[in-house]
Amino acid sequence: MGLTQELPSDNVNTPIRKRVTDLDHAGGDTGAMQVFANLRDGNVVLDGPVGCHVMPAVAVINYTDSIPYLQNVTCSELSENEVTIAGTLGVLKEKVARANVEGKQVFIVSTPMSELIGAAWTTIDEGVKGTPLFFNAQSLDDDEWHARDRALLFLWQNRDHFVRPASAGPEPKPAGPSVNIIGPTYGCFNSYSDIAEIKRLLAGFGAEINLVYPWDANSYDTTRLTDATATIVMYKEFGSSLAREVGLPTFAAPFGLEDTTAFIRGIAKTLGLEARAEAFIALEKKTTLAAWQDIWRSTHSDFFANSPIAIIAPPSYKDGLEKYLGDELGLPISYSAYRTGPESSPSEVVREALAEASPSPMLVFGSINERMILAQEKLPSRFYQVSFPGAVVRRATGTPFVGYAGAVWLLQTVCEVLFDTLFANLPTSYAPPVQATKPTSEILRDAPIATADGGKGQNSVLTWTDGAKALADKTAKRVPFFVRVSVTKKLRSEGEALARARGTDVDESVIEEITAKYAPRR
Repeated sequence: MGLTQELPSDNVNTPIRKRVTDLDHAGGDTGAMQVFANLRDGNVVLDGPVGCHVMPAVAVINYTDSIPYLQNVTCSELSENEVTIAGTLGVLKEKVARANVEGKQVFIVSTPMSELIGAAWTTIDEGVKGTPLFFNAQSLDDDEWHARDRALLFLWQNRDHFVRPASAGPEPKPAGPSVNIIGPTYGCFNSYSDIAEIKRLLAGFGAEINLVYPWDANSYDTTRLTDATATIVMYKEFGSSLAREVGLPTFAAPFGLEDTTAFIRGIAKTLGLEARAEAFIALEKKTTLAAWQDIWRSTHSDFFANSPIAIIAPPSYKDGLEKYLGDELGLPISYSAYRTGPESSPSEVVREALAEASPSPMLVFGSINERMILAQEKLPSRFYQVSFPGAVVRRATGTPFVGYAGAVWLLQTVCEVLFDTLFANLPTSYAPPVQATKPTSEILRDAPIATADGGKGQNSVLTWTDGAKALADKTAKRVPFFVRVSVTKKLRSEGEALARARGTDVDESVIEEITAKYAPRR
């Protein structure tokens, strides 16, 4: 991470680094924990130092899922004594024994510290059903997404290890053709709304849900995955490995109108519900999508072709938003990049791309990293969060990005940003009308004569240096097209007023001062 000079904070008298950014993903132990702890009967023991569970199970879960803390997660609390003298297995067994209560399946997850010192779980009960299972999170190598994918596959590979308690009753079977939904887990952006929209779509044409895994499941439900007729994988980042092992026709969560219609028809064909699906699509056009049609037919859409956006997000959201907002709605994509996976773009690459984009995107979809970049580089773009890290409350189920309801929500969001951008560029001063006291001909006769080019009088024509012209042109091009006229007029009027007050030409320093005055503060 590159660092430049320290700048004083606007709010506190403490130096801050100009190019501070957050990590764009968590470690493998966090991803694995968020899978196992999501199971209703899961108890998780993180094999690590004192308090190592506080960050993922208290701090992180509070801003990703708005949960105060996960009561089914603890840690082995390794200290210097265990690491250097006594060994780590004793305290780990003690913590596992406390977590291994009736009706619970214990998962022991390695952490960077336990992996560094080579600690591992061994027990004479290995192979006995229902006993604690150890998962190597490979925290030093894997990010949270790969670890989630491996953790789901681990559950499938150990499906015969889990014990269904007598109190759970007989294993339920779907009455007819049904679907599994793999994902989400804890720590997935907007998951509560997105999963609610997928359920709504399925119910709309009569598709039965067999299992939402691991979201609404116990460990012993893993074997039920094969009872379904098809599988929906919510995210490109994880879950595909499990879906391949289950071996059913697989569909991805849809973004936009075209994908959602194809999604409904594809699943309906697999389940033999084609007629009901067509009736549901027709009904959605009259209900859910009525708002979409009204917004699209209004004047808002006239601005879309001149309202560039940027999208920096994990693959599911980056690809989905790019296809819907760019291909379907016609908003120009100034820049897009992945934030996870082998094609992930580091913060400095994103920073340079956003700073140099011309025109500057009206709206940037991203995480707290992109929000920090916009503030640090004083870019005029509006920001909308579509991934973690970043504190945002997303527990309500009315803000989906997927499905038909998601298409309406996103269209509405873009229009709101259009209004916000227009408001930010409206004149904010008011000059009351003045009644003329004499005819215009007399005013013109008595007015001072304009001086030659380069004069500094109140009515003189000011000279603009080439540098000032270039900087003003560059500044104008960094704002959305439809407000560019307002920005250009503001630069010219205020720039010349400042130059007259200084008694100078309009040079680069004048334009820089005017631009800095209107730079957004976040």
